[in-house]
Amino acid sequence: MENWKALAFLLASGQGFVLSLSLIVRGARGPKQHIFLGLILLVLAQELLNAWGIQVHYHQQPDPFRFWNYQSYLVLPLSLWLFARLTTSPDFQFKKKYWLIYFPVVAEVGFRLFWRAYASSSNVKRPSLLENPIWFFLTEILPIAGMVIVLSLYAQKLNRFRLAWQQQLPVFSARHYLRLYGLFGFLTVLTFLWFAGVILEWPIFPVVNLLLTVCLFGLGYLGYLDHSFFMLPSLHKQKSADKPEFAQYDDLSQLQHLMAAFNQDGLHTRSRLTLEDVAAHLHLPVRYVSYLVNTHCASNFNNFVNGFRVQEVIRKLGDPKEQHKTVLALAFESGFNSKSTFNQVFRQHTGKSPSQYLQLQK
Repeated sequence: MENWKALAFLLASGQGFVLSLSLIVRGARGPKQHIFLGLILLVLAQELLNAWGIQVHYHQQPDPFRFWNYQSYLVLPLSLWLFARLTTSPDFQFKKKYWLIYFPVVAEVGFRLFWRAYASSSNVKRPSLLENPIWFFLTEILPIAGMVIVLSLYAQKLNRFRLAWQQQLPVFSARHYLRLYGLFGFLTVLTFLWFAGVILEWPIFPVVNLLLTVCLFGLGYLGYLDHSFFMLPSLHKQKSADKPEFAQYDDLSQLQHLMAAFNQDGLHTRSRLTLEDVAAHLHLPVRYVSYLVNTHCASNFNNFVNGFRVQEVIRKLGDPKEQHKTVLALAFESGFNSKSTFNQVFRQHTGKSPSQYLQLQK
């Protein structure tokens, strides 16, 4: 049994290293959020490799490679904070100077290596750094506190992001919830167990190792199938609510009229519908209609209209009276004017191609 556990730890940590390094390389060439998700997974893979070392008594070997000295838990809250900002704040731009926040990580690893070298060169046995209460606080307690704070802020950002995202999707499925809250939920459970083991001294580290093993395998397969699964879509930044030129209009009332024009009058089924067409239908200024969509729906006009069109296609796919029609015919009836646009928009809003969605329904 112990051998199987050690093998599982080793395989899961190996998969975690491969996935984290691939994310870091991808982030160096593209969206920076990949880098910080990769750094999070790198620390978790290191932790599981350490569990493997304990399991097979690697640490007690005469001359082991002390890979655990290169691990820092401070990476977790710092990387999660940057990952949260990059994925939930449309206006946040990563700058090179932000790398300076990792200075405590470099300082921790550097001092740990120095202390190890000093202890090895000395004839006097030196105590472990963890026996020093200040070091223990800085390297064990502070990262936990940081994770609690960052997770609290991340939860608020995710909830605001969800409200904006739901405005752009006709159906908010369980897959969307998993994509939005999956990583957050995993790290929340992990932080709670971490707190219980370090602060409360509960014997829960076997549970932590099991959780890391299962999740690194799961995240690994998700990463291979869809490397952008936890990379949230880009939402259009909401414009300022200040509207002195439209002060005579009641936003709530006009927003209800706007939604009724699509939900009841079916404006979206008109091919090549324009913002001017909607404004004329509502007898409102074009700029005010644009303001309503951008500010209150957190979207641009095209995404706003296409959301209703996708919803119309999904409704027709579930209607027995429409079963004799092809998916493309339903798309044209719902307002789309080309197959390529329909396929692209449908995948953007549902996370699946039309054929994949139809197969799941069957």
